Amino acid sequence: MPSHYLLKDLIPIGMDVDADGNIDSYYKLPAPLLWVLRIPHHDDLSKYTHTEVIVTRVAVSIPVSAENKATAWVVPLNEDDEPDINGALAFEGVSSYEGVLAKLGFAPDLPTN
Repeated sequence: MPSHYLLKDLIPIGMDVDADGNIDSYYKLPAPLLWVLRIPHHDDLSKYTHTEVIVTRVAVSIPVSAENKATAWVVPLNEDDEPDINGALAFEGVSSYEGVLAKLGFAPDLPTN
């Protein structure tokens, strides 16, 4: 069953724009997630250690390139608000933060009458 979020949860807490016009948006997740990081072993880069961390904020990048299929790149932010590429995910065909949330198991809260 998905976790629900409100529209107010879609507002980014920060943004960066690179020279190519790509935008990295930083969001607070509607609820903390247990995220698995794949950390390369320092002696053998072909081996990984899996570490689970609680993630509350993510960086989302959706390239503006028209020739490529939309792919959202999602990276958890560590305790220093720096992207941790060991936990990076790519969601092909996703072109919005709402789509990212759906892939992460969140669903919009529908208004009630």
